[in-house]
Amino acid sequence: MINRQLNLADLINVKDWQEIQDNFSLVTGASLRIVDEQGELITSPSGQSRLCRELIQESPFKDAICGKCLPTFLGGKQVLNRNLDFECLPGVHNFISPLGVESGKVLGYLIVGPVFLVTRQPKQAYQRVAEEFKIDLDEFWAGLLEIKVISYQGAQSLVELVRDVAEYILKCAYQSVNQQKQAALFVSQPELKRVLEVLLDVAFQVSGADIGSIMFFEKDRDYLTIQASRGIPDDIARDARVRLGEGISGIAAKENRALLINDNIKDNRIKSLLSRPQIKSSMVLPINAQSKTKGVMNLGVMRSSPFSFNEDNVGLVNKLIDLATITMSSGKSKNLSSVPA
Repeated sequence: MINRQLNLADLINVKDWQEIQDNFSLVTGASLRIVDEQGELITSPSGQSRLCRELIQESPFKDAICGKCLPTFLGGKQVLNRNLDFECLPGVHNFISPLGVESGKVLGYLIVGPVFLVTRQPKQAYQRVAEEFKIDLDEFWAGLLEIKVISYQGAQSLVELVRDVAEYILKCAYQSVNQQKQAALFVSQPELKRVLEVLLDVAFQVSGADIGSIMFFEKDRDYLTIQASRGIPDDIARDARVRLGEGISGIAAKENRALLINDNIKDNRIKSLLSRPQIKSSMVLPINAQSKTKGVMNLGVMRSSPFSFNEDNVGLVNKLIDLATITMSSGKSKNLSSVPA
């Protein structure tokens, strides 16, 4: 059983986690924070809009209207709904997820938000709220424009991915604190499959991709197979196998380098392998853990898309992959190359 005296601040290096949290926020554009089981901040909010960071904080009516911007069970004024989110302003949502190291014991909560779900209301819809805070509507609206707009599925995927990373770090710290004599923690095959699916969902959100997959090596490391996909027919995803060094994914894996593929690509090796003219732009990024290439992420946008990928997109998704692979980088490295196809 867990030592009941331990709390969240005992188990995580707050400075290190703050950096991870800040990077997640930078990559995804969403505000993040962690609170303990009493609702007190463990980390400073990452990615806050000026509305939350300054304008509302300076309003003399903040406490009366917002309180601590937490659900009632954590000492706030907002009501948590069955989807585990609460509204802090009309149409502005915060998603909350418990953090722990074993079933039944919650050490704190991850909060993603505020975010808009799907769309913002028109500017004039916030006239009354701005007046309640005694904030100029133009300034209030400018702050709202900094708040990320995201789909419900995108918000859930982001919560899951950040929670998985946070809980992995917590479990490793708990193991260390309690000096348990057991093998290093690792992600089981079903858990890894889920992490990969969530990682792909979030990659779609931050890149604007229309189609994509994550491929991992089979046990012999000769072939890559698809472990998670979006926009690819099930039979193709199930049967696809790419030999190391062959095909675009195989080249990226063998050379451990990201490939950005647009109409103006000059690498004749890659140009000769392009076989889907309906894809306007794509990128293939290696997934590394424990200093080894474990697989690749493939992302593409269709001809109908208004934009093409660029180096900034590659850098952003690479950063997301680096953050997510914290969850995969454990002592049982064999687990990363033996995910069942």
